[in-house]
Amino acid sequence: MSRRDSRDAGALVLGGVPRANLMPPEVALQKKERGRRRGLITAVIAVVVLTVAGIVGSTFIAATAELRLTDERRTTEELLATQLEFSQVTQVRGQLESITEVRNQLGSVEVLWQDTISPYLAVLTPAETVASLAFEAETPAEPAFTLTGPLRSPRVATIRMVIVTAELPTPYSWYRAWEKLETFGDASIDSITLLESGYETAVTINLNDLARSQRFGDTEETE
Repeated sequence: MSRRDSRDAGALVLGGVPRANLMPPEVALQKKERGRRRGLITAVIAVVVLTVAGIVGSTFIAATAELRLTDERRTTEELLATQLEFSQVTQVRGQLESITEVRNQLGSVEVLWQDTISPYLAVLTPAETVASLAFEAETPAEPAFTLTGPLRSPRVATIRMVIVTAELPTPYSWYRAWEKLETFGDASIDSITLLESGYETAVTINLNDLARSQRFGDTEETE
């Protein structure tokens, strides 16, 4: 008879391995609980590590982006400053060109405008204000002015001004005073416009040959 058959038959077997579990059930439960806690702790630690790594990575990316943005802003400011510098140079160059052009225009004629126009403006009273003033004159390199009408005198320069008055103007008084000036050729009242605050009178004055300053010599002697 084998040991298996004897054990099945309820016979006592000598030399066998005892299989009775003498440990209380609470000990096994505690072991399982400790293993579960270790797993939870490990999972929590892993989550914390991943979270910290994500925060550190995000902070690094944000700092890098901020540095790039700062560099871009600095570059933009430098470009704007350079552009502003060039725009100022362009503006100054344009002003110089305008001043040079005006100086050439004024320097190429024989009429000294400040000395010539002042007596005509002195005729006006304080109540008569010059709103605009324009003038032109012959230049040695250009043809002489032609007559603009059958009753007009020969001219070497022309003054156009707009005079504003509060009351109805008296152009004949201006004409009488102007014709006493040696440079006066003739004059015309182009228009009188009624404004809300007064009157606006457009006047054209032609200057004769005596308005020349002879800075370029006598043209008749040169010819």
